[in-house]
Amino acid sequence: MKRSELFFNVLLVPVDAAAIVLGFLSAYWLRTTSDVIYLIPIQAYVTFVLSVLPLILIVFALEGLYTVHSGRRGVDEIAGIVVGTSLGVLLVIAAIFLSNTEIGSRIVLLYAYLLSLMLVLVGRWVLRSIQRFLYRFNVGVHRVILLGRTEQTTHVRNEIVSNAQLGYIYLGQIDSSPTLHSTVGPFDRRLGDINHLEEVLDQYRPDELIVTTTDLSDQQLLDLLALVKRRRIDLKLTSSLLGVQTARIQYLSMAGLPMFEVLRTPLVGWGKVAKRAMDVVGSVLALVIFSPLLLAVALAVGLTSPGPIIYRNRRVGQEGVEFDTLKFRTMRQEFCTGVAYGGSDALDYEQQLIALQNSRTGAVYKVANDPRLTPLGDFLRRSSLDEFPQFFNVLLGTMSLVGPRPHQPREVVKYAPWQRQLFTIKPGVTGLAQISGRSELDFDEEARLDISYIEHWTFWTDLRILLRTPLALIRSRTRKAA
Repeated sequence: MKRSELFFNVLLVPVDAAAIVLGFLSAYWLRTTSDVIYLIPIQAYVTFVLSVLPLILIVFALEGLYTVHSGRRGVDEIAGIVVGTSLGVLLVIAAIFLSNTEIGSRIVLLYAYLLSLMLVLVGRWVLRSIQRFLYRFNVGVHRVILLGRTEQTTHVRNEIVSNAQLGYIYLGQIDSSPTLHSTVGPFDRRLGDINHLEEVLDQYRPDELIVTTTDLSDQQLLDLLALVKRRRIDLKLTSSLLGVQTARIQYLSMAGLPMFEVLRTPLVGWGKVAKRAMDVVGSVLALVIFSPLLLAVALAVGLTSPGPIIYRNRRVGQEGVEFDTLKFRTMRQEFCTGVAYGGSDALDYEQQLIALQNSRTGAVYKVANDPRLTPLGDFLRRSSLDEFPQFFNVLLGTMSLVGPRPHQPREVVKYAPWQRQLFTIKPGVTGLAQISGRSELDFDEEARLDISYIEHWTFWTDLRILLRTPLALIRSRTRKAA
């Protein structure tokens, strides 16, 4: 850990606190300038703000906003701030309601939320700008070497090189075998191979070593762990190395024998009850709030393209049980697959398109520049408005608000055995893979993310994913437009 990054991380706490307090006080001042009003005295209001401030800062900490060298890109930190501020203010509102606290005009909370969010973003932008300026003088940067020559190596290298704000300096790459000569990416800084690892570390003195290969033996991994400990080098492993073997392990005793139980998911017992309660409440609220939009889209689909407004598509859900997902129809009816639509002709045409225009690797396909879409359907797909009827699936219990995306039976038959763990829980309208850039991920990586979600589920995780989903959609559309 660099001293400078620890300093800046510690400094974030008072900066955030000052921004939040200033936001709440500015909101109070704005309300006093209007004609309305009933507000509690300023002394009582300040006491209230200072009492809820620790709650908001705790939410920020749980959101990872004070993690030292989290490796977050700027846009991810912004998303975290929006999520943290939103959850913090929601908890403040809940605290006001439960404690029957009187603060006067409720609109002051909306002002406080918007102003606090803006001021926290500004405060952090100032601090991060100072950090980035210091990076130019190698203050606080992490010197990184990659071990491996794989697609993951290419991805990590490109992220480091193209995101200077992460605070990394790419020193080069080490081959995992002295006989490895094939190349996957533009490795312009080959430093050697694993047989000369110690010499390379002596020469370049990295702060971090990132392993991006699965070619290492158990003994090589043990030796590597011992080596980085001796040299006080941070070691990181990419998800492809660990695969999906990250399940929760619970220690227990059976008949006096110590044992470890591998838990499939925390979604049992009260966790299952809590998630279902969130699904029912969330889907009802979404259907009520967005009912005018749903009606408008339904009317537009019916007027612009003959055929049914809702498209039912067979998918595989929890425990491998098939069900119909509900979507607004985005294609001309004769191109929709299914007996009730275009039948075998539509399926044959889709197979031709997959062979020519598939943009994804793995079991799941995605037709790029799909010619079957109507003009309105193309907009609905890009904005994800076509998926809004899936809130009915959630209400009926065949889907959840958050979970892995459901896939078609003909895609599921191509799953690897480990990917069938996706059927442990209900599929979701959104999920960890969606907010992580699903369209840019291959299916193996998507499955790893979703399985990690299944194995480490918390109620808090679902809230974070739900709040991050609109931001992820905006970011995805912006990237595609660019």
